[in-house]
Amino acid sequence: MKGILRTHMCDRFFNLSPRICIYDLDGTVIDSSHRATHDEQGNIDLENWKAKSTKDFIFQDRLMPLYSQLVADYKNGDMVILCTARNLGVYDWEYIYSMGIYHDRVISRPNNCMIKDAKLKQTQLRYLFNLPQYQKIEKIFYDDNDSNLKAILDLGAKVVDAKGWR
Repeated sequence: MKGILRTHMCDRFFNLSPRICIYDLDGTVIDSSHRATHDEQGNIDLENWKAKSTKDFIFQDRLMPLYSQLVADYKNGDMVILCTARNLGVYDWEYIYSMGIYHDRVISRPNNCMIKDAKLKQTQLRYLFNLPQYQKIEKIFYDDNDSNLKAILDLGAKVVDAKGWR
């Protein structure tokens, strides 16, 4: 049937003491390097990125080794949050679901937002460190960008440099 995306479910452990595992997408879980150009500071050229956000380009992306850790965390019953500086479009969502990138929540760039990636992610994830129900839960942040890692480390998370998983 056209318009319906069929996915499969996985077995998941009910974890009474889950961790919060936060994963970046590009360069961490997904290799989208064929679509990205960056400035001298490593910031992505958002206009070029948007121009290459077509189904043909997106479905050339490949899963990276850290994907297996994401799946293991999800199956272990940990809360998995995808936190990307991407503005997600319909084909991004189709890719995420068709590739089995399990998650409990997705945080992405709002439309027309031009804030630098590190500040954006720090602002969007701050609630996990401020709200009482999340404060005492261990948080692990996976990203390949040093500025993003430092920003979330400053909030109090354990950080993992995804470049070590390539």
